Amino acid sequence: MSAMMHYLTVQDVLWVNLTVTKRVNHFNEARLEEATFYQCAYGDSTGLVPQAGRFMSGFLRMHPIASGNEATAFVSGIAFLRMNGKNIKLSDSDAAQWLAEISAKRKTGRESIEAIVEDFDAGHEPDLRAIVGGVLADFPQTIEHLVSEADSQSVGA
Repeated sequence: MSAMMHYLTVQDVLWVNLTVTKRVNHFNEARLEEATFYQCAYGDSTGLVPQAGRFMSGFLRMHPIASGNEATAFVSGIAFLRMNGKNIKLSDSDAAQWLAEISAKRKTGRESIEAIVEDFDAGHEPDLRAIVGGVLADFPQTIEHLVSEADSQSVGA
């Protein structure tokens, strides 16, 4: 695994949201920045799994985007792990429930992620579009479920 940590930018996260929801959604800029920056840690920013756990649980809590927060947190979190040399051992049929455990705080993001990751050689500079495309290809049912659930909640809001 590369010694240099790779991070998603605010613009990357907005692009992920556009990709999963297939529309431009309003967002709270300050909340989106804070939610995205959960990837980083004060002091030692070399603990990928704790940072990924903090990112996913923090993003879910912050809800910075009008629609698609769960799908965006899931895709962005898995992409963050893959960009940094982690393989994900999680099936599409189990992924939505796995994310719900984090969202409901039944498990911490760190605990949940530790249970599903293993190291692999990420190779060269990561290609975010290819990585996100891989996440979308690996978890189509999960993404569809998370986006449709968000759509049904926003209709009733």
